[in-house]
Amino acid sequence: MKGIRILAGIVFILAAAAPIFADPTAESFEWPKAGVLTGSRVNLRSGPSVSSKPVGRFSHDYETGEFVVTGKSETGEEYPWYRIISVEFGEGWIYGKYIFVEETDNTVRRYVMKIREDFGISPALAVKMYGEPMKREERKVKLPDFNTTVHIVDLFFHGHNATYWNGALQAVDIPAGFMGFGDIIMGMDAREALSRLGAPSEKESPERYFYIHERDEIDIMFDRDPEDGGGRVTGLHYRRVVYD
Repeated sequence: MKGIRILAGIVFILAAAAPIFADPTAESFEWPKAGVLTGSRVNLRSGPSVSSKPVGRFSHDYETGEFVVTGKSETGEEYPWYRIISVEFGEGWIYGKYIFVEETDNTVRRYVMKIREDFGISPALAVKMYGEPMKREERKVKLPDFNTTVHIVDLFFHGHNATYWNGALQAVDIPAGFMGFGDIIMGMDAREALSRLGAPSEKESPERYFYIHERDEIDIMFDRDPEDGGGRVTGLHYRRVVYD
């Protein structure tokens, strides 16, 4: 019976990790890409076809924000279909004519998109992925300089915390445990982690490095200065500057 329970648990984890609208003919991106809508009144569909059921409709390109693009399907049409994750409707497929997919070699940008995929770009997606949080806090904060009020949701899970501003992922903090950002995980050898991230944008101290690209920032903490040799990753933090 114990063996059956373990097998059932493995099956559940694998099922939970699978894309919501998987397609056996689609290419899945190991490192997700960024995408933006290039049209209005565009349908998000449950599969890579106009015959697939609509999941939602995006009204305007300036309201949708940034998509996380996780895969592509070539169907013989003029444009491919892209599997995307959106804040508004979650996961689905969008025809390539109506999306611009960013190609980048920037290391920080690549890790940021992986973080946004892995931790849920909206509270609803985070809960679908990780279950109900141990604690949820909500508040509204007025930003006088920008003449706006932000609805902030903090979700506290076992292993990480996530913050959402107006429904979109704004920050992720991994203070301890075994999780990570992509292939950089807690407890990893500091030199190995730095070989993947490269030279930092800034250093707050010998044990805290900052990697910054446009509005996104990844902080990595070590138990000692990596330049002295050795050391391990002891903390990871991601933040997106929404207003500046």
